[in-house]
Amino acid sequence: MIIADKAKLAGTARDARGEGWESLRLLVRSDGMGFSMTETRVLPGAVLRLQYKHHIEACYCIGGAGEVVELDSGTVHPIHAGVLYAPNAHEQHEVRVPADGAALHLICVFSPALQGDETHGPDGSYPPPDAV
Repeated sequence: MIIADKAKLAGTARDARGEGWESLRLLVRSDGMGFSMTETRVLPGAVLRLQYKHHIEACYCIGGAGEVVELDSGTVHPIHAGVLYAPNAHEQHEVRVPADGAALHLICVFSPALQGDETHGPDGSYPPPDAV
């Protein structure tokens, strides 16, 4: 049985952050589940250009509002509580949160599992699992 208490994970290596985002890694590779789960906040005013080349991701919004833009097509998807988005073909995308709004609050699942302390590289991806 795995029990993850976010209060005990705060401030540890599982409490990752970068420009415009913060992510508490609730389940990571070493937990042995085959996937990872994060509680992630994209901060007001953030525009994150992402492309998970080595992972697939599903994000379920539990608070705040923003949008996901598919960069190849320009298609814009509004994101708010109750909406899931999943770039299932490694699409390059942007996550945007209005500067005058609340943080976009997401629960995210990654496969393969994240190690837990990754941050995005210059291309918006995490390193391949065998590189960490």
